[in-house]
Amino acid sequence: MADDQYLTPAQVADELQVTVVTVRRWIANRELRATKAGPRRWMISRSDLKSFMAHGGQPDTEVEMSEDPSFSKHLVAPDER
Repeated sequence: MADDQYLTPAQVADELQVTVVTVRRWIANRELRATKAGPRRWMISRSDLKSFMAHGGQPDTEVEMSEDPSFSKHLVAPDER
């Protein structure tokens, strides 16, 4: 669309009440379509955002669930010898 509105990752994050890191992760994982508008600048069209939301976007959760429910993260510190 020639007259489509474009949003920055920060604007999308604010609108969906998530962090910018989450929006950038969606872009990096190709879950949310975005257009590169410069060396470090991404723009998301309003229509792509609507499509993302209509096809299962998860704006209200920022926690990634592991496929294995027994999986947990542990901090491992080297032995001091």
